[in-house]
Amino acid sequence: MISEMSRTPLLNLALISMFIGTSVTATHTNRPRLSILTEKPDYVPLTPDFVFYNYTQTLDHFNYKPESYMTFQQRYIVNSKYWGGSNTSSPIFVYMGAEADVTFQVSVSGFFEILASQFHGLLVYIEHRYYGTSMPFGSKEEAYKDSNNLGFFSSEQALADYAQIILNLKQNLSATHCPVIVVGGSYGGSKFYLWVYTCLFKLTKLKFG
Repeated sequence: MISEMSRTPLLNLALISMFIGTSVTATHTNRPRLSILTEKPDYVPLTPDFVFYNYTQTLDHFNYKPESYMTFQQRYIVNSKYWGGSNTSSPIFVYMGAEADVTFQVSVSGFFEILASQFHGLLVYIEHRYYGTSMPFGSKEEAYKDSNNLGFFSSEQALADYAQIILNLKQNLSATHCPVIVVGGSYGGSKFYLWVYTCLFKLTKLKFG
């Protein structure tokens, strides 16, 4: 529950980010969804404040076939430079990765870091499956090999990925009472916006994209 003292600044934060997020989205409305885009850099160097992690992710969250129990390493990045800590219930800002290497998305979302500095937030950037190094089946070549392997490349699977990582991160940081604020741009904002409301409302306090 957001306290009355923190409600106004958080609402202001939501309004600012909704404006920025929808502005980014508007420039990508004609792009294909859930297909591989190659015009963005594969990797962008980041400062030491951004620490890389891998989460052992389930390949298929919704079926019970033998291959459903396979896993892959999903990359996410954490910046704790501004975080007030779990004991202060400081917010966790989660950037939902879209159609690019997650390092590129960190490099073009500087506003996200500004928000974290203002609200003492923890920054988390989650890479979308089938992009960057978050490749099922061990390699990009295998992941893109055929329609069977690409069958796990869906928005529903990606949303479930994000939920798993958010839950795991909150547990590991003893941050149960820290509000999670979800941000997304382009596909990550426009396509996931309603799904976050319907599927992740128990995990998050504010959602905008």
